[in-house]
Amino acid sequence: MFEPGFDQAAGLRASLPGAHAALVPLASPAQPSRAFEWLCHLAAELAAQDREVIVVDATARETAAQRDTDDASLGLHQALQDPSMAQLGATGEAGEWRVMPGALGLDLLLDTARHAGPKRALARLLAPFAGGALVLLFAPPQALSALLGGCGGRVLVPVLPQAQASIDAYGAVKLLQQAGLNPVLAPAIEAPAQVVSNVVDCAARYLNHSLSVWPSATWALRAQESALIPAGDTTTPRLRGAHGRATHSLWS
Repeated sequence: MFEPGFDQAAGLRASLPGAHAALVPLASPAQPSRAFEWLCHLAAELAAQDREVIVVDATARETAAQRDTDDASLGLHQALQDPSMAQLGATGEAGEWRVMPGALGLDLLLDTARHAGPKRALARLLAPFAGGALVLLFAPPQALSALLGGCGGRVLVPVLPQAQASIDAYGAVKLLQQAGLNPVLAPAIEAPAQVVSNVVDCAARYLNHSLSVWPSATWALRAQESALIPAGDTTTPRLRGAHGRATHSLWS
């Protein structure tokens, strides 16, 4: 209860019955706004598969209004601090998703990770959300490395059709891989194949890392399969949909 970096409210929420939400980490590029179309494409694909999807944009800062007003304008900071916030994302409209700003909330989670470790930070992050929901955390690779380092989880790294795309993607891959995470490339449809190939080659040559590439048609299924859940959670099968429908694995 008094553990540094972890609040009592998160513990109360985590004790609620039912399955936990699951996390899909997404690395934001140096100019996050350039990846919003990519992010929306992934969220739409997941929502189309009948998943409850919440995008936490940790590149956007919560405002005072978002911390003090109703659920519609809720930010991650308030969700983490307010014990009355629970089961978020349980009543979304079919095919839609919600977006929450989360820069200040991410700072709280990083403090939890520093004091109590990444497993506790992951549990705290997912505690306010409804069981079966998918939380897409869009955050800088440096922050994801500090938050989840050592857990071996997959992190989606965009490759965008823009200048500096290869530098952004390779830089993210390097940070994440060195932090004990498993980065995978998720190139936008318009991304040049040569850019993707260059990033894969550099990862193999300089990092000794065999980098997976996920075509856009496979994002939704693979993201669900690789989503992170709190350690010890036996009520949330990794491949379950929001309404308990099994998602069959196509990959080893």
